[in-house]
Amino acid sequence: MPEIIECESGSYPVVDAHGKPIEVGNPVKYGGTGTTGYVTEIICDSEGAWAVVDTNNLLYRLETLTVLEGLEAKVEMGEREFSKEEIQEVLDKAAEEAKEAKLDDTNVETGG
Repeated sequence: MPEIIECESGSYPVVDAHGKPIEVGNPVKYGGTGTTGYVTEIICDSEGAWAVVDTNNLLYRLETLTVLEGLEAKVEMGEREFSKEEIQEVLDKAAEEAKEAKLDDTNVETGG
């Protein structure tokens, strides 16, 4: 029996277009565009039940998705602590890239 999510607009089974259960972390494909990604959240509102897909953080109606077989579910990574050295390395790299950046106004045209 699939899980049921209760929303303002009614009860919805948490299943894909083929009746397979959808869970957070499942790899899915949106049939309309072929977009693939992993479900990060399942939510509902007054219009129905939706899955958030990590590829573009867009909402997709559950019945428009297909759970992809043969791919591992994505394990949530959680928080990570960075060392001072790792943070300094990122800051140094950003500073170096900023030095190389050139601002140029030769193409600027004024309006009026």
